[in-house]
Amino acid sequence: MFSHWPIAAARIFLMRDHAALLASTSAANPRLFTIGTVGLIVFHLSGRSIRAKLIGNIMCLTNLVVLVILILMPLGGRCAEQAAKKPFFLPKNPVAAAYVLNRLTNIELIDAPRSEFVYVALLERKGLDKKYRIEAIEGLANLRKSSALAELLSIVTDLDAKGEESAAILRELSVLLLQFKPEELKAQHPGLEKLAMDSQLPLARQIGYAALVTADVSAEPTWAIAEGTEQRVVDFLFAVSMVRDSKLRHDLYPKVQPLVMKEDQPEVRRAAITTITALPGYDMETFKQLAGFVRSGTEQPTAIASLGRIPKKSWPKDQIEPLIESLVGYLRGVPVAKRTESEFLDAVQLARELTSLLPVEKAKAINKTLGELGVRVVVIRTIYEQMLYDKQWIVAEAGKPIEIILENTDAMPHNLVIVAPGAVEEIGSAAEKLSVEPDSRGRLHVPDSPKVLHATKLLASGEREKLSFTAPEEPGDYGYVCTFPGHWRRMVGTLVVVKDVEAYLAAHTEPTTPQLTEWKVSDLAPELDKVSFGRNLEEGKQLFTTLACVQCHKLGTSGYAFGPELTDVFKRWKDDRAAVLGEVIEPSKVINERYRNYLFELRNGDSVSGLIVKEDTSSVTIHAGPADTLVQTLPKADIQSRRPQELSLMPAGLLNLMSKEQILDLLAFIESGGKTEPEHKH
Repeated sequence: MFSHWPIAAARIFLMRDHAALLASTSAANPRLFTIGTVGLIVFHLSGRSIRAKLIGNIMCLTNLVVLVILILMPLGGRCAEQAAKKPFFLPKNPVAAAYVLNRLTNIELIDAPRSEFVYVALLERKGLDKKYRIEAIEGLANLRKSSALAELLSIVTDLDAKGEESAAILRELSVLLLQFKPEELKAQHPGLEKLAMDSQLPLARQIGYAALVTADVSAEPTWAIAEGTEQRVVDFLFAVSMVRDSKLRHDLYPKVQPLVMKEDQPEVRRAAITTITALPGYDMETFKQLAGFVRSGTEQPTAIASLGRIPKKSWPKDQIEPLIESLVGYLRGVPVAKRTESEFLDAVQLARELTSLLPVEKAKAINKTLGELGVRVVVIRTIYEQMLYDKQWIVAEAGKPIEIILENTDAMPHNLVIVAPGAVEEIGSAAEKLSVEPDSRGRLHVPDSPKVLHATKLLASGEREKLSFTAPEEPGDYGYVCTFPGHWRRMVGTLVVVKDVEAYLAAHTEPTTPQLTEWKVSDLAPELDKVSFGRNLEEGKQLFTTLACVQCHKLGTSGYAFGPELTDVFKRWKDDRAAVLGEVIEPSKVINERYRNYLFELRNGDSVSGLIVKEDTSSVTIHAGPADTLVQTLPKADIQSRRPQELSLMPAGLLNLMSKEQILDLLAFIESGGKTEPEHKH
């Protein structure tokens, strides 16, 4: 277990950072304490000339460090015994504090007593759950007497200054920043404009532009700023897909569409081709235009990638065969050495999906041609801010090689874990109980189980990983799932292993990617009278479970009473269906104070959050999550401050994957009080 200590201590010594070494000796973590002590001993016992010689002779240094470690092993044991009692100290110097915190594992950082430096580290560390980001933003705002948005904007600016290494975290934080209301963003307009205009990273500039459009509830003012230079136009275009309001994106079509034809500015043109598929309401027109580019050889790789993002239901039938013919010609012209690159794989995948819409005999011939071009490769991408894969279905031949490439184009971290048939729930539930420590292969949130067949690492935003393996010999439906905590209920797909792929594809239709709709109450208001009769209450009950409502809400005899009791929710809202639906669609718009989450800063440096369930003169009892074991009582003498949270614990967008009929079934089930049989049969 000590095999890596000499190397770690050698690195500290060679850096000759006395402040960081001194800080390590104050750490509660025994490993940090021992390494820091070793480094200081070597630092002080060896003169400058000896250090110089040791730097030139790593083996000599390593032997010396091993000797000192052997001397200190009993002391390390005592540290381990006393770790729970020893306070956690950080140096006051920000550089030294960051040095110490950077050497903590994720779980050690999460457990660290809260302070300004720890909050900053929680915002800059990869692979952490969003709840720790939110806690850190609120904590900094509380300590600095500012707003959560101001602190988030400050952190985004700091991360931009650190360069490309911060891009993944920036993408995560962009989601939080763009969730603020337009009026809140408007108050930070000067800072957002500076972010858009002056940042060094394109991603940071794009976040700034997206926030400005959201703040102004219009693209016009921001477009006036951006159209001054080619680079600003490119940044603006790539920012469009981040704008959450679908109407704002829809209204940008007259500005974006002409840029698709801008031959004299190729970078602007490519950005426009990429962005135009994010503008709702124009899918068919866009498909025809981009298909024409593929046939004419104009910006083919960019056009092909964008075509793959248009929903299948919008593909004009008369365009399919000519486009397949062009794609096959394009693929044959790609050198063999480049047939594992993303541009080639995008084209193969689009050709296969187009082919699935052809008659059986034509499809067989084209699939055979595509199969001769290389190993079966499937690219799976994550859908931005929807916790979904863009493919829920893959078909592979039993016992044959296959490659699956996961590209994380979302802001959150994701992985892909292939499991034995029927094991998705078991593996997903097991992953939620794991600590945030990687396994022996460096993978986070992957249970040690024989039912886990293959798995990627946890990928940050913008990362990709390839799984190369032989498909199982036994035909069947093998699930694939993201095991990041909380994702497995929604982020799933099926690897169908069959003996004859072509025969299977000829007899089965590929499930379409779920249509995402940003529902508003006004979209459903004309249909709300239909909730009274003829609804499928069993379907409503299933949706109540699938959406994980049952984990936090009591309805009839089902569920857990962490959030509001729903059995009599219609009685409380005087049978106003629109009002109840509005609570589901916009959970943070109005929060009942009984169910508002509070962040408590404790005098020992820790922080906890939860719903206040009881308070008296001496203590506050909080409920930190949907389980009886998560109830705890805080003595008021231990509480330094408390701060109400502005966002509901219930996530927005829960209904985005559902059809209108499904939403009405769910609403009917809630209105029934959890019954699956109508009270009055006709």
